[in-house]
Amino acid sequence: MAKAKEESGGAASLEDELSCPICLCVYRNPVSLSCGHSFCKQCIQKALGAQQQSKAPYSCPMCKLQLGPILELQKNFQLCSIVEAFLATTSKGQQGKGSAEGKKEAVPCDFCLGWPEPAVKTCLICNASLCQAHLNKHNAKASQQEHVLVEVGTGSVVEERMCLEHGRLLECYCQDEGQYICVLCSIAGCHKGHSIITLKEAHDKQLGELSDIVTWLQERKSALATALEKLQKSENQLKTNTKTVTSQLQKLFEEMKTELIQKEKKILSDIQSNEKKQLADITKAQKETEERRDEAAQHLQSLQKMREQPDTFIFFKEFKLAMDRIESQNFGVSGMDVVVVQLDQARIDHYRRLTRDFVSRLGSLLQDVHSE
Repeated sequence: MAKAKEESGGAASLEDELSCPICLCVYRNPVSLSCGHSFCKQCIQKALGAQQQSKAPYSCPMCKLQLGPILELQKNFQLCSIVEAFLATTSKGQQGKGSAEGKKEAVPCDFCLGWPEPAVKTCLICNASLCQAHLNKHNAKASQQEHVLVEVGTGSVVEERMCLEHGRLLECYCQDEGQYICVLCSIAGCHKGHSIITLKEAHDKQLGELSDIVTWLQERKSALATALEKLQKSENQLKTNTKTVTSQLQKLFEEMKTELIQKEKKILSDIQSNEKKQLADITKAQKETEERRDEAAQHLQSLQKMREQPDTFIFFKEFKLAMDRIESQNFGVSGMDVVVVQLDQARIDHYRRLTRDFVSRLGSLLQDVHSE
């Protein structure tokens, strides 16, 4: 049993050595390039055809050695014999086995020789899409550990990763131009002599810049949050102050209006009381004056009749009585000074100026508060 395992392990190891580095299957019609690497004829033709379509110079998929404009694919007879012997001894003729069952509408694997399995990853270095089986073999080789793998179907992403001029993978970064470039751009292209770093170095550098920006934004965020708190406090203070000042002014104007109304009522009442009292005095004086006038008229009429008295004795007697009555009464004319309320225009203007000055100072006080 142990011997069987050893034979199985040896066969697997030998199969890996006899596998095409492109399709990862046992060689079929192997050919060799000038650099010495061998591939299935169909596989290398497909790879070189892709390079030709991208207008890139022909190069070995393994070592990237440029092959020149004229290609000569030399059949490797020795390797072909070894493969035939291996297949004969291990009875492995499954390279042409199809896998039509479960076929899905997806990107086909570039390395499947029969019916292609759906690809799960695309290798940018190999410029090929890989099914799960070929992906496992691809990743098992140490020389292909650093290859760049992307999701299948991201055609635009793949194109973005390739140099438009040389058709090679963008694996460098030009610091002078701030552009992603391929190796040929830095060696013989328009970026020759520029400051070139790898994408890993550029990534690490930008991570540092990202960290600085994150720190700066965090500081800005904290500062803005503090500013917002201050603005909120200012808003609350403004509302509180406005409410307080409004209440104070309303109270002040209410007190002023109340005092003015009371003063108005008091002054008008005093004026009316003075008028009423003086009118009563005038009425009384009018009545007394009318009584005196009537009595004077009666005495005058009596004295007029005395002139017609023929009897001298009776005349003297009646005249004496009349004179006694006249002397006992008061027929004097008494004057009355009316107190007329008058307002001093100059004083009124003075009070108006004081009122305007008070209101103006209130307005200035509010303007000073607003300007602060």
